[in-house]
Amino acid sequence: MQTIFSHIRTLSGWIAALFIAAFICNLSCFAFYYPCHELPRTQGSTTGFLLPGSRGVYGLEGYCAATIDQYGYVNRNLERSDEYYVVAGASHTEGLFIPERLRYSDLLNDMLYDDGKLHVINIGRSGNYFSVVLQHLDGILGEFPDAKGIIIETDSLAYDTKALYDSMAQAGYDPDETADSIVSSLSTRDKLVIKAKQSLPLLRLLRKQYYTYEDSKKSAGDGTDILDPDFWQSEYDGGFEDALCALMEFIRSKTDKQVIILYHPAVKLEADGTMTAMSNGAEEYYRRVCSDYNIDFVDMTGRFMQAYEEEHIIPYGFSNTTMGDGHVNRKAHEMMAEELAKVIR
Repeated sequence: MQTIFSHIRTLSGWIAALFIAAFICNLSCFAFYYPCHELPRTQGSTTGFLLPGSRGVYGLEGYCAATIDQYGYVNRNLERSDEYYVVAGASHTEGLFIPERLRYSDLLNDMLYDDGKLHVINIGRSGNYFSVVLQHLDGILGEFPDAKGIIIETDSLAYDTKALYDSMAQAGYDPDETADSIVSSLSTRDKLVIKAKQSLPLLRLLRKQYYTYEDSKKSAGDGTDILDPDFWQSEYDGGFEDALCALMEFIRSKTDKQVIILYHPAVKLEADGTMTAMSNGAEEYYRRVCSDYNIDFVDMTGRFMQAYEEEHIIPYGFSNTTMGDGHVNRKAHEMMAEELAKVIR
């Protein structure tokens, strides 16, 4: 009997220690990884909003505290100007690990204007890659009808012929589907679920790490290489350029505003100390076709390579990650803002 009670006490101690450790880890996540809550939508300029007025902390790469404006986007709390540009893209644009004011949209805003207003509206959203942004073009034009121009960020040109045609399929635009309307439509149960998720950042971090691991296994085992030269040569010998022309013509049929495609390639650090920009050879096609349709194509390849060769600046990676991997860092955001400012000016 004494042995049973001894085992129970030992087990209880282990369980208590586990709960205390989980509590401490969860508490520490509020200062390390506390993502803003997402509000999905179906018809708009993005695939979803972030909870208006909320704050988040992102420390997996770099470190920043994100502030969400009243519209559900990652912008500073500034008055929106009547003269503005819209910046769309995925997590690089959202600036998950870049402090406020140091994202390329903020830097561009301050380079072009000095009146303290928001002239560059950032609607960046994780997962809203190039093709996704284009599928929400109707939403962008509907939500921001007075924009002077649209800047679309992408870290890849590896979209094959089919993907280019698919990019023209529109998600549509519902003017009543705002962040406020979605929040107002939440039931009491929905709001309690949001509160619960916000109070348990450790579970959200573990979930993120699990799906990141699963995605890495899929990409490692699918036997394909998105930069495979034989695959892309067959694309370029086929209907790729016609598809790209059709896409740019489609964009121009939707708007005569200034459209800028901001492309920043992934890089690889070689064993001999040099840096290589990862390319599938599509840059020349985009450069030529965009020019034909009066669309600005800003290619960061040359600027990134020059920065590395002259100043040993690597555009990807932070002090707490592997240099050359992950998201664009502060220096890259600064370079992108400078190149965009040249084009807009």
